[in-house]
Amino acid sequence: MSSLPPAEGPDESPSESPSDEQWEAFLRDAMEGGGAGAPKEASARDRLAAARVRRPRRPRRPRRPRSATAWLASAAPWTAVAAVVVFGAFQTGLIPIPRSSPSSPARAPASGPAEAVSLPGGGTSDGDQCGTKGYHHFPLPAGATAVEPQSAASPAFGPQLSLSHYGYAADPEGEGDIVIGLRFTTPGTKKPLQVSRTLGGEGAAVEIEGPDGLVAGAHGLPVIWPSAARASASGASGASVDVSDGGGGEVVVPAEALCPGHDGDSVAKSLVSPADSTGTVTGPPPYRLVVSLRDPAVGTLRTTLGLPAGGGLLSAVNLVPVARS
Repeated sequence: MSSLPPAEGPDESPSESPSDEQWEAFLRDAMEGGGAGAPKEASARDRLAAARVRRPRRPRRPRRPRSATAWLASAAPWTAVAAVVVFGAFQTGLIPIPRSSPSSPARAPASGPAEAVSLPGGGTSDGDQCGTKGYHHFPLPAGATAVEPQSAASPAFGPQLSLSHYGYAADPEGEGDIVIGLRFTTPGTKKPLQVSRTLGGEGAAVEIEGPDGLVAGAHGLPVIWPSAARASASGASGASVDVSDGGGGEVVVPAEALCPGHDGDSVAKSLVSPADSTGTVTGPPPYRLVVSLRDPAVGTLRTTLGLPAGGGLLSAVNLVPVARS
């Protein structure tokens, strides 16, 4: 009695259905006498399992990323809901709306730089001399910045310059200038003193010095002549100004002439001498103010009076004699 031959081929397995050759061999053995029972056909489960083993697996496709368009499409409903919620919060005031404040106009500097710069209205600052002690644009004679009580034996004679007033003048925007009044006198003579409007083309020089040196200074400053303005209004004109009999003018020191870290108001207050309750000066002011100018007419008048011309230089300080006890 023969047995079923093994399955041939790589795709055959014992669990598959019998081939024609196997059935012929089975029938031949059965006719010769009592062969083995007919081979059993594989069940459906076995056939599926065998087919799954023989079939090659397909490679798994990589997962494609979602495009930005698809993401936006899926997120659109939620975005719309969020927009409604945020808008409602703004409407009810739960989320404050930032508001930009209007830009304020630029203000003039409280002081100038530590370098010489041109000044508005004319003149040049002495910023490059900030902190210098004893600096004067016009070289002053010895004792020009010292004040001693004058005695009847040595009265002033010839052209003189004094300060009629000085202080801080603020504008509506909170900035301002130091304004200094000049007063000319000619004691001891009735001869007129007529100076040029531009003071020989050099203008006036101002120096303000504190304990640590120069805090403000300028030279080439123009002088405002009230008498010249009145003469122009009446139709008269001329290059000279008559400052006899107490005539004078004003000099303006702009904020740009102040050294860094100083403001006009504080500097002007420091130019005032301390005084007691009766108004008597008790000491020198914290800051010393010196105004100087030179004009050919000053030297000419001095020569006429038999005095040294002195280069036509005049100077005045804010120091006043202190009462002695």
